[in-house]
Amino acid sequence: MTKLIKKTVITLGVLGSIATITSVSASEKATEHVALNKGILSAVCFPKEENRNEGYVLSESCPIGEGLWGRKPVKQQAGGSEYWIQCGLFKKTLTKDAIEQIHRAVDAPINMKKEEGVNRCLIGPYLDYSIASKELTALQNQRLFKQSGLREVDLSTVVKSDAVAEEAIEPQPDPITIRKATIINQVHFAVPFIDNGNEGFYMENKIPWLRATAQNAQTVCQKIDMELLTKEKWKILIDSTIMTKDKWPMQLPYWGANTIGLFKDGAVRKLKNTSMLNVVCTKKTEDKVVGNPI
Repeated sequence: MTKLIKKTVITLGVLGSIATITSVSASEKATEHVALNKGILSAVCFPKEENRNEGYVLSESCPIGEGLWGRKPVKQQAGGSEYWIQCGLFKKTLTKDAIEQIHRAVDAPINMKKEEGVNRCLIGPYLDYSIASKELTALQNQRLFKQSGLREVDLSTVVKSDAVAEEAIEPQPDPITIRKATIINQVHFAVPFIDNGNEGFYMENKIPWLRATAQNAQTVCQKIDMELLTKEKWKILIDSTIMTKDKWPMQLPYWGANTIGLFKDGAVRKLKNTSMLNVVCTKKTEDKVVGNPI
C-alpha cells in the first residue's frame, strides 16, 4: 500500500480509443448520485448545471482531502467528513475501457480535477464512509485500479461560498415520503418515495413507485434513519402477507442489504448493484411512522 503515497502518473493511451467522461450513462448516473448526495462537496466542487460543458470537471477550489492509505483511520465522526475514491492521476482522458471498469464497480460519478498538467480522477463524493469503503473494495478488484484509495475531506476545513452558506442555512423540505408502512413485532417496514422529479420510478396500481440502484436505495433508507432489509426480515414481511393485502408494489424485486435482491416468492439472491429495483426500509420501532403512508 505504500505505493499509494507516491504521485504516480498513469498513461492509458495504449488501452484503446480515447473516450470522454460525458457519456449518456455516466451523466445520468452522476446526476442521480448528486441528487441523492447533497453534501458540502457537491455544492463546492461541481459547476452549475448550465455551465457543465466539460463533463464532471471539478472546480479549482475543490478540496481533495487527505489520503487514507493503508489502515489509516478516519479523523472525523459521521457527518464531519465526506469522501472521495481516488482512482489515479492521468496524463490523458480516461479510455472507454477504463470508464467501463469503473462503472462495473461503483455507482458514483467519475470526476476529474486538473492540476499540474495531469488529471486527478476522483469518484464521489460520498457522505458515508462505509459505502465509500465498499465501493473502493469493488474498484480495487478491477485490473486497472488495484492501487485506488480513499481520501477524507474534513468539512470543518472547507471554505464555503456565500451561495453554499445560504443553501446550508435555508431549511429544505424533506422530499421523502412513505408510500406503504407496517409494524410487525416491533419491526417497522416502510416503502419510501422521492417526489422531486429526479429519481427513477415505475407505475403499478396507477401509483408511481421509487426505483433505485443498490447504493441509492441504501442512501434513501439512511435519510429516514432506516436500513435495507436482511433476508431474515424479508421473510418476516413476506410471511405476514401484508404486502399482498395492502397492494404494495410487487412487480419488481426489492433491494436488500449487501446487494441482495428480495423476491415476492421469498427467494433471495445477489444482483448487479446497478439494477433499478424497489426500495423497502426497516428499523426497530419506538416511534411513529415517518412520512405520510397512502
